[in-house]
This record gives sequence, structure tokens and C-alpha cells, in this order.
Amino acid sequence: MNRKVKKPFKSYFGFLKTYLLRGFTFANGMEDDVNPTPGPETEGPAGDLNQNLEGGPQEGPENDRLKEEAIMSPGKVALRNYFRNPLGVIGLAMFIAIVLVIFLGSRMLPFNQYYSQGNLTNVSPGAGYMNYPSEMEKEGVEKISIGNTFAVGLTKENNIYVWGSNNEDDVLTIPKDVKEKIEGKKIKDVAAGDRHIIIATEDNEIYGWGNKTFDQTKVPPMQESQIKEEGIAKLGGGTQYSVVLTEKNNLVIWGSTLASRLDMIPSTIQGEVVDFDTNTINVIVTKKDGSVDLLGVRGAENDTAMPAELREGKVKAKKAVLTANSAAALTEDGKLYVWGPSRDKLAGDFIPEFDGKLTDIEASDSIITALDENGKVYQWGIENYGELDTPDGEFEKLYSNYFNIYAVDKEGKIDTWGLNGFRFGSDDQGRDIFTRLIHGGKMTMIISLISSIIQIGLGVLIGMISGFVGGKVDNVLMRISEIVASFPFYPMLISLSALLPPGASQEQRITMVMILLGVLGWTGLARLVRGQILAERERDYITAAKALGVKDWSIMVRHILPNVLSIVIVNATIGYAGNLLTESGLSFLGFGVQEPTPSWGNMLTAAQSSDVLNTYWWRWVFPALAVFLTSFSVNLIGDALRDAIDPRANER
Repeated sequence: MNRKVKKPFKSYFGFLKTYLLRGFTFANGMEDDVNPTPGPETEGPAGDLNQNLEGGPQEGPENDRLKEEAIMSPGKVALRNYFRNPLGVIGLAMFIAIVLVIFLGSRMLPFNQYYSQGNLTNVSPGAGYMNYPSEMEKEGVEKISIGNTFAVGLTKENNIYVWGSNNEDDVLTIPKDVKEKIEGKKIKDVAAGDRHIIIATEDNEIYGWGNKTFDQTKVPPMQESQIKEEGIAKLGGGTQYSVVLTEKNNLVIWGSTLASRLDMIPSTIQGEVVDFDTNTINVIVTKKDGSVDLLGVRGAENDTAMPAELREGKVKAKKAVLTANSAAALTEDGKLYVWGPSRDKLAGDFIPEFDGKLTDIEASDSIITALDENGKVYQWGIENYGELDTPDGEFEKLYSNYFNIYAVDKEGKIDTWGLNGFRFGSDDQGRDIFTRLIHGGKMTMIISLISSIIQIGLGVLIGMISGFVGGKVDNVLMRISEIVASFPFYPMLISLSALLPPGASQEQRITMVMILLGVLGWTGLARLVRGQILAERERDYITAAKALGVKDWSIMVRHILPNVLSIVIVNATIGYAGNLLTESGLSFLGFGVQEPTPSWGNMLTAAQSSDVLNTYWWRWVFPALAVFLTSFSVNLIGDALRDAIDPRANER
């Protein structure tokens, strides 16, 4: 190629480069010659005015700023402008914090979406369930009995202490009338049920407080006379029922017994019981002859799988305990028997090897705890709330139930582990709201992100084609856009979501939500992009590109698209916040993510109940707050980006 041909090409490329830079830097139509940089040939009297005594030009701060911006890339200018916006910085910091908490937390927190716990329903936010009073150690531990979120302790100095979560049952406060009746009397025993407490005095009187739904805190008149006559050997509490073992080896059970049939005590057991343990629907007893028997609903695995030698008394058991579904018994010679369903991971190969002879066993909801003659603690089972964080040390006593374990060492010091509270409370299924909020937030944010990507892709593509091609193509695409935009958004989403078959999987439902949000939400962005394209396609650099033979598709993607990115970015942030709210709304209405998979929307479904709104506020306040803070932070980011990318913001 000769020099005559090269020169025009070089000039054309220089021309194109100039207009590309101008178009990208001044996307809103500002031209380079608005603030021309004076050269030697343009300096005149105006320049002479800026001469100082030494003869050099004086450049003010404004000129310095303009010169700095002239040599900075558009991206750096936008970035600097963004971080000069305090609301934008706050929004970005807030959003990053939310993302880190959700995505890192979802990896760190174990989660089973099918887990529920009937003993922990509607627990209020709080912690410190195991923060026992220091007086317990000072006065010496006589007994500790554990409820679902609280515990009651009896000291050797005849004092009663209660600690943990109070909830609506006011279980932590000993009623005034009870205090007056037990004043000056020796306390024989204390026992905690799931939501109530009973105590026994030296004159065989029983007092209770807490939940009274089934009168489990008050002995029925007929049984009361029997208890006073026979004396009290041991108290026990279960799920809305109470148990007394009399000194004549008889059991008395009252409260919620209709479903469990616990009040139907066989005559062959009465007069033979020396010890017992409770769970939700069963009571296991140890008899004088060393045999073990199960009371309550029969046919349970912890009944049918009981070893024959225990049932028949061929070995002499000294203690038997119950988890939620399994059972264990310890014989007088230190031999351990464990039985129940294999899913509990308590029996067979799951039993650890013991260094010494076992002297005691205790059971919580899904954990068995054992103590050997050397004071060492052993634990196994399924951990839900840190119940297997077994401490080292030499202990003398064990107390365990529900989700907590207490151990007292030889010096009277107490060690505790297990459930210490719910940060954000629990729901009506006994599930931790904080954990579900973290994992539900991950689901909500991913759905919003993918649907936003679909919206951006469709909006930019259709807007670019419509604006650049024009003519009939523009008319057809804009009419389609108007038709889609005219659909009532929520009714359309709900109608299309309802088309899913009843047996649709959760993945299918989530995919449908993402596609619908994307397909129905692109019209606004398409119109904005089209308007910008219509303005950009008439610029000189586009004319130059066409003159050089650049293909239309390349012009749109490589030359025009960078100049409309500011609009796309701002719209993407606002659209993401909108999708987040929309997904939450759909799930709230029951057309989005379905239980048991959590999302912020279906967690808010609890707010449909007036009882939840008034009493269990934490079940809807925290999900609502999460949705608000996330959408608010994204909107702050979008507003700050708009101001940062807009060159006119630099004129302030």
C-alpha cells in the first residue's frame, strides 16, 4: 500500500478514535470543546490576566480539577465520584456486609430444611439459657432439672433458682403465693417439664408454675391424697405432663395424657418402680427386680427393640433413660444397653469405647451422655445445638434433658454445653429463624440475580436492535414491548406460576419464578436503551464507522454499547432490588419458593396471622428487616452510580 492510501486511513482511524473517546466520556452529549484546553496559539489577553509578579500563569483549584479529570479515564472519574457520595458508600458497605453474612454464613451454619422440633416452638430471641446463678456453685448443687429453654436448680442450702428463657409462660418467676407456701419448709425435689416446673416439700405437698394448659402444675385431688399418704421419692416432668414416684414405689401421672395414654399404668408395675425417666410420649421405668418397662404409646421402636434380658429382668438394671426415639439402660455391673432406630446413631457401632466402668447415664433429645468411674464424660448421637461439645475434666454428677447438659465436678464447679439460645428466636416448627434467614437470603438473592441477568440481556438486546435498525423492526419490537408491559404484573406472575403441575419439584418452581421475573421485567430497560441508541446512532463517529465498512453488529456491540452502559448499570441495580421484593411477594403469597425450603418471602408468610403479628413478632420482623435493608442498600448504590456516571454531577 502506497503512502497516498495510508495517509487517508491513518486520518480516518484518528478521527474514529477521537469520537469514540468523546462518546464514551461524554455519554450525555457533552463535547470536548465545551472546555477547550488553551494552547500556545490561543493564549492572549485572557492568559495575560493570570500572570503573577514572577510572570508565570496562576492556575486555580478549579482548573487543576478540570485538568485532572481531562486526563483520567471515565471509569476512574465515575469511581471517584461514587466514593465522594456518602450515601453511596453507606449503601455499598451495607450490601457487601449482607452478602458476606449470607453467603459465608450459609457455608458455615449447618442446615437441614426438614428439621423441626416440637419442644422449641415460638421461642423468643435471646441467649444465655445456661447462664446459671453463681449461687448454685457457692451453695452446692443438690439437683438440676432441665426444661426446653430453661432449668431449675435446688441447692444444698434449700434454695431454688430458675434461669434461661422466660417466654409467655413466665416460668422464670416463682409466684408470690408459692413463695409464701414453701417459706421455711425443706424442699425435697424439683423437676422441669417442657414449659413448667413443679417442686415437692418435706410435707409431701406439690406446687408448680409455668404453663398450665393441662393443669400439669397442680395434682388432681384424688392423686393428691395418695401422694400425701405414700410420700414423694422423685418428681419428673414431660411435655405438658408431670410424674411422681411415691416412696411406696407407685407412679402418679397427670396432665396431657390423652394421646400418650400415660395415665393407664399397668397394675403389674405399681408398687415395683424404683426409678423412671420421661420423653414426649413415654415414661421408662426401672423396677425392683432390675427389669425395665415402657409406659405410654406402645409399638414404638424403643419398646419393640428393647433387649429381652432387660424386659425379663435377666440382668439387673439400675437406671434407664429416654431420648426422643431411643432408650438406654445401665446395669449395676456397669454394662450399657442402647436400642432404638438406626437413624438416631445411638446404638451398635455408634457407642464409644469406655476407659472405665460406667457409673451414670443421662439422655437429652438426641444425645446419650455417660459418666465413668474416673469422672470422664462420653457422648454420642445426633448433634443439633452443640450438645456434643464434650468438656474435659473429672465430674461427679450429670444432668441432661432436651438440648442441654450440666456436669458438676468434684469441687462443685458446674460445666454446661448445648443450646444456649436463638439469636432471632424460633418459628412455629421449632426451627432457628437466624439459620433460615441466612439460607433463605441466599435463595432470594440468587433468584433476584439470575432474573436480573435475564432482564438485562433481553432489555439491552431488544433495545439496541430496535433503536439501531429502526423502521418496521423498531415498530414491531416496541409494540411487543408495550403488550408485555400492559400485562398486570402480579396477576400475570401468579397465573403463570399456577400453571405448574401440583407435583412440580422445588427446582422447577424456582426456575419458573426466575424465568417469569426475567421475561416480564425487561420492557423498561429496552425503552431506555432504545432512546439512547437513537441519539448515539446519529453521531459522527457512527457515520465514520459505517464509512469504514464496520458491520452493524460490531458497531452496536463495540462502539454504541459502551456509551449506554451507564443506563444499563443503574437500571440493573434498581431492577435487582425490584426483583428481590417481587420474589419475596410471590413467596409470601404462596406462588414462589415453597416450604420447607426457606426464602425471605415465605418466611414472611407468618405475618398473615394476627396472633403472630401481636405475640410472635420476631417471626416476621427479622425477614421483613432483611428484605428492607437489602433493597434499600441496592437502591442507594443505584442512585449513587447514576450521579457518579452522569458527567453533570462534576459541575457541583
